[in-house]
Amino acid sequence: MSEKKNRKKNSDGGTDSNSWMVTFSDLSTLLLTFFVLLLSMASMDDLTLKSLFHTFTSSCGVMTFKEMGEIYRPKETLIDGLYDRLRDSLVVKKEEQSDITAEDGVLELRLKDASGAVVIQDLEDGFKIVFGQEVLFESGSAQIKPQMLPVLERVGKFMRTARYQVYVDGHTDNVPIRSRAFASNEALSLARAYGIIRYFVKEEKVSARYLALGGYGAMKPVASNDQPSGRAKNRRVELIFKNQTYF
Repeated sequence: MSEKKNRKKNSDGGTDSNSWMVTFSDLSTLLLTFFVLLLSMASMDDLTLKSLFHTFTSSCGVMTFKEMGEIYRPKETLIDGLYDRLRDSLVVKKEEQSDITAEDGVLELRLKDASGAVVIQDLEDGFKIVFGQEVLFESGSAQIKPQMLPVLERVGKFMRTARYQVYVDGHTDNVPIRSRAFASNEALSLARAYGIIRYFVKEEKVSARYLALGGYGAMKPVASNDQPSGRAKNRRVELIFKNQTYF
């Protein structure tokens, strides 16, 4: 009789002592799924994860793997564009143009009325513009030729828009200078580099933060000083543009 009462009590709404197993089974399934997901994600590389989350980045805009930093145009594009602008400034009259060559990544422009040259050369971490002394200065002088100011103006505009650290380095040949204004070739080369930087800062409003100068005299020749042609190549000013990745 008592057994029938117990069965009746259970069937009338009593608590089943085994009902907790349902909740435990759900929890076990969730934990198993969670650990399987962790294991699968641990074996993925960054590229796989980026592909996996691409849907989220394009839909809700919350998860993102975008790279931070400046986007630069290819160096070849910058050099070609700057070269065209320099050529337009230098070659005032068509008949003044002597020859233009492009070999081994070097773009070179020579003028009939100048024994020097302007060379734009691609570097591993940027590029450089090399001005022959006769293009920018008179012999023994640090005064920029007035006809070259339009060229420097275009370079200055380029420097304001492109993010580079620019090194202005002056160089001479090994012939000792005979001048009251300059005690040595090093002093002359430094004065020339300073004059160019001063022009960029004062006239073209280029930030001095991105400029540096050096005067090396005859210490860094690019050709032999035994011949006049070699000495002419050594008398130069270099504008070295270095990429800056932290901008």
